[in-house]
Amino acid sequence: MLKIATVFSGIGAIEHALKRIGIEHEIVFASDNGEVNIFKKNIGTNFIDIKNELDRLKKIIKEIDIKVESDYEYLTDLDQHLNRINYKVVELQNQCNNTTLDVNYILNEIEDEKVKKEIEKIYKKYDSFTNIEDVDKVLILGLIEKSNKKIFKHVSVNTDINTKLVLKEVKEVIVQLNMLDEKIETLHIHSELRKIEDYTEKKKYVDNLYKGKEKSNFVKQSYFANYDITDERFHWNVSFIDGAQYTNKVDLFVGGSPCQSFSMVGKQRGLGDTRGTLFYEYARLVKEIQPKVFIYENVKAVLSNDGGKTWNTMSQIFDDLGYQWKLMVLNSKDYGVAQNRERIFVVGFRNDLELVKPFEEPEKVQLNKKMKDYLLDNVSGKYYLNSKGVAFVTDNKNLQKKWTQIDGDIQLCQKKNQQFNWHGDFVFVEENKNMDKTMHDLEKYFLSEKVEKYVLSSGTKNFYSKPKIDLDVARPLLTTMHKMHRAGVDNYVTTEGRIRKLTPRECLRLMGFCDSFKIVVSDTQIYQQAGNSIVVDVLIEIVNKIIESLPNIIEGK
Repeated sequence: MLKIATVFSGIGAIEHALKRIGIEHEIVFASDNGEVNIFKKNIGTNFIDIKNELDRLKKIIKEIDIKVESDYEYLTDLDQHLNRINYKVVELQNQCNNTTLDVNYILNEIEDEKVKKEIEKIYKKYDSFTNIEDVDKVLILGLIEKSNKKIFKHVSVNTDINTKLVLKEVKEVIVQLNMLDEKIETLHIHSELRKIEDYTEKKKYVDNLYKGKEKSNFVKQSYFANYDITDERFHWNVSFIDGAQYTNKVDLFVGGSPCQSFSMVGKQRGLGDTRGTLFYEYARLVKEIQPKVFIYENVKAVLSNDGGKTWNTMSQIFDDLGYQWKLMVLNSKDYGVAQNRERIFVVGFRNDLELVKPFEEPEKVQLNKKMKDYLLDNVSGKYYLNSKGVAFVTDNKNLQKKWTQIDGDIQLCQKKNQQFNWHGDFVFVEENKNMDKTMHDLEKYFLSEKVEKYVLSSGTKNFYSKPKIDLDVARPLLTTMHKMHRAGVDNYVTTEGRIRKLTPRECLRLMGFCDSFKIVVSDTQIYQQAGNSIVVDVLIEIVNKIIESLPNIIEGK
């Protein structure tokens, strides 16, 4: 029996691929935190919160018990980064020095309740108005400047400080603190885990960190509903998996990681250079677990990220793992799926294995399906656009945009740092079935306030009447499209009738998941989970090629 393990497991693309092929397998372990972040702190945009967080992190650093030299070097880097942030905060203090502010006057004069609440959030951090730090005074000025120019001119006569610049720098400090917080706390947890010898007890320690978060991990809910897995074999956080407990127990190890730059992470060579990134955790586990074969997936952009430095570092690390490996750039449309989705795949075979034949890139498969082959016959009314939504997606300025897709036979996909969110960005027009579908509840599914103002200014066309455009190969969407276009712009097909977005089931079909896959979470969650997945059909072709090179792997030999 094939023994598999996955990290960043998602909804189990490799598990579903093996099921479709008919290969009997056992899940040794899986890991996915479902984007539950136990480290992110709610640092307010104010000096007091920033100072408190700086002090807290400094205290944690002092408490970390370092036993490994590489950890000491890494901790030194983190400490230096924290000192740079502290220096920036001092610089901000000096920049805002001697700012005067009459808070009583401001609160009496300001009429915008939202702004008033934001100001109150800041000054309530202090025991009196006279003790407010100069940085926070400038932040209050920034809030007033956006809300009421008249009051701003009255209260800012004694300062020529650029409030927008200060706000920008304060927000950047908060971003840096959140990033450091996760790395420092992770290192602290590692130091605590080293004190525990028993693997079961280690897992209990980590699980306890996520206590109360079960209902928030929607990925885990989907995974457990569809695969034979227990809590004992499911890990919340890849960073806390001790691969030694799985050494030589895994035949096939599958995972991926977000595209991250390594150039600012550290000064070491090799794997240490990537410390603090999710790629580091994947590579670390390959080294510790020693699976017979690994499959690593990422976005194509990783090859050119940071001027190619990112991939150079990654390839050096793959070289050092003790595997013969091959890089492939594969597109879903070349493997039987009507979706234009290019990804890199790295397949590695452990050096001590004798291959029957060299591993080769899968041959391309004829694409026989079009978008219509993935569509359901009967769809709930909630997926249909109302007149405002139709007006927006058919507006001429959207139809003429470089990235608009109409009637594509191949579905587009969208990326956000490798995290794909299909919040109704896929829409198409289908024939007018069931014209009595109610529309009163549809607006909430499609139109955010940001989109709505564009809709209202673009007329009220009820039906699509532009010439049909049919693209054989669709182009990928821009990274930023999703937030702006919740109404489904940029990705739809037409026949004659009404526009609707794709259903979760249709999105799953486009990712290669059979209708037997159980949907146990909300539409919002399954759209995101489907989009985050690896395309199953591509994995099927890769697995078949692996078996050609190493036939005994399916027997666990």
